[in-house]
Amino acid sequence: MNGSQARTKLLPVFLAAALASVSVAYGVSHYAIAAFEEMDAERTDVIVAQFKKEFVQREDEIAKLVQNIADASTTLGMAIDLARSKADQSLYAHDAIVVAQERGLDFLDIVNWDGTVISSAQYPTRAGQKEDWVLATKDWRDSRAFLKIEELPDGEALSLIAVRSVSGGNDKHLYVIGGGRIDHNFLSLLLLPPGMQVLLYRALEPTFVPTNLTDDTAVVAQADRFASLIEQIQKRRQPFVQTIDWTSDPSSAEAFHVMPLEGRNRELLGALLVGSSLKELVLLKRRIVLIAAGVAAAALLIGPLISLSCIYYPRVR
Repeated sequence: MNGSQARTKLLPVFLAAALASVSVAYGVSHYAIAAFEEMDAERTDVIVAQFKKEFVQREDEIAKLVQNIADASTTLGMAIDLARSKADQSLYAHDAIVVAQERGLDFLDIVNWDGTVISSAQYPTRAGQKEDWVLATKDWRDSRAFLKIEELPDGEALSLIAVRSVSGGNDKHLYVIGGGRIDHNFLSLLLLPPGMQVLLYRALEPTFVPTNLTDDTAVVAQADRFASLIEQIQKRRQPFVQTIDWTSDPSSAEAFHVMPLEGRNRELLGALLVGSSLKELVLLKRRIVLIAAGVAAAALLIGPLISLSCIYYPRVR
């Protein structure tokens, strides 16, 4: 066999080797992406489970605090007094402020049997206004705490509240509504692995408001970039995943798992966003491509050299 014939037969072999290296790189890259997505989903599930655990613990704490207030003899005396036809409600105007401070609650409203706010710790001037929603249930003993948007003198807050009722006689009940904030302090309780973050959005307006978004430090850089995610969750009300490319460098990208937070009547009150950096995945894919390119280049370079040797050696024999 002369050199030309050898070169003709060997060239497809090296081309096949180069093609194989590219195919292997594609397969490994595909596997790496699938493995990373599975790992990312598992880490996200762990964080969501943490959030739910802390949420349930906070629910129980608030329910106990509100129940203790409802069970207090002073509350029972208030309920009996306010059930009278000519009760002086102004006597109790400051009670909620004092009790909230004693019990460590961010919010506390005391509401009369007709839905009138008797005293409010977070918004004292609301005394005399109505909270008719609380009248829908007279006996709140077995109800769990739930998310609610709380009105404040300087805005609104996302709160976790519990309600308990106290009978004052004559089928008239006094309602104790107490709770705490769900904000950056709550997020700080979560333990996050490197490369992950958790954000909380308070869905108070129909359009995106950057200041309603917070992380565990209460400051979110480039908050405007989350507008499309919040608009989607407001429309879909279902969990989804979306990637944000922070710069032109793909390694800066971050995948966000977005989940709705709903109130007692299934109304959307906020969203939980769990972010996971894609830097490690992008860098891994780059390494795979570089290795594959190196193998392919070596195959294409060595092929002609061997072909030339096949031509040279027959001449020297």
